[in-house]
Amino acid sequence: MKFFKNFTKINILIGVIALSALVLPTLVTFWLTKRNDAADEKLRNIAAQSEQKMIVAGTDLPNDISINNPEENSSQDIQSAADTAKESDENTVKVDNTKENKKSTNIETVQLEKDTTDSTALTTPATAGDATPAEPVKLNGKKVYLTFDDGPSDNTDAILDILAEYNVKATFFVVVADDSRADQLNRIVAEGHTIGLHSKCHVYSTIYKDLFSFEKDVSQVHNNVKRITGVDTKYYRFPGGSSNVVSDVSKKACVEYLHDNGYEYYDWNAESQDAENMYLSPDQLNSNVMRSVRNNEGNSIVLMHDLDDHNNTVSALPALIETLQAEGYELCPIDENAPTFQHYMPE
Repeated sequence: MKFFKNFTKINILIGVIALSALVLPTLVTFWLTKRNDAADEKLRNIAAQSEQKMIVAGTDLPNDISINNPEENSSQDIQSAADTAKESDENTVKVDNTKENKKSTNIETVQLEKDTTDSTALTTPATAGDATPAEPVKLNGKKVYLTFDDGPSDNTDAILDILAEYNVKATFFVVVADDSRADQLNRIVAEGHTIGLHSKCHVYSTIYKDLFSFEKDVSQVHNNVKRITGVDTKYYRFPGGSSNVVSDVSKKACVEYLHDNGYEYYDWNAESQDAENMYLSPDQLNSNVMRSVRNNEGNSIVLMHDLDDHNNTVSALPALIETLQAEGYELCPIDENAPTFQHYMPE
């Protein structure tokens, strides 16, 4: 019985040894095959990367390096290919840097040429034939006198700025009771505009109460303007116009006083109607002016107002000037040769 047990153990051991002898070579062979495949794959990757880098860098692949059969390449060959690829990469970077530097230089050169050209264009006078000069607007033989009543106001400087921009002279019939608007009064005179008299207080019931009141108002506004500006102006415009219906004094007596003291009065034959409605748009104001100007047979005196709240009058002024100039009207300030267009004329 004991012998039988020993015999069985021997047989099992022999079986295990036999099985190991059969399986172990297979396992070793499989492991070696996988190892060689991994090595081959690594060699292929290294070779392929080297070739790609050489192609990008413009370098030919060495003749002794094989992509299809990496096992034929020695480690020395592969290292040489890698070194070549690295050198190609460095050369590529150098080339790229050179291109960037060249590009930057070209940009600087172009900018320098542009700056030089621009500078030349600004400093070199135009030669004949470079551009056709615009034909000057032909005057139509009619004059237009722009006049502003009731100032100075908060809008006076804006009006003066616009007139200066267009190099246009106008006439300001001012209301002056004190020195509070002295700067604007002096600017009107300094910039070559005509300054005329409108009243001291512009209160109808005070001015037209009687002849003495009228004479006093005219004298006071005259003296105030002369004291502030040094101008002894004798151009006058009746508050409300010479044909107003609010006067309690004889118009004829008022006119005689003016003429006896060297004054001349001026009404208008065109108006924007900004006094009747301060909310008229700039286009409507200008349309009102141009309707009269175009229908007048001769010259026109235009009535507008220089008041704090008449902003649309200011806004309308540039377009009005441009329209008048484009249609050939000559814009002038009132002087001794200007028409009077008097609404009331004594018999």
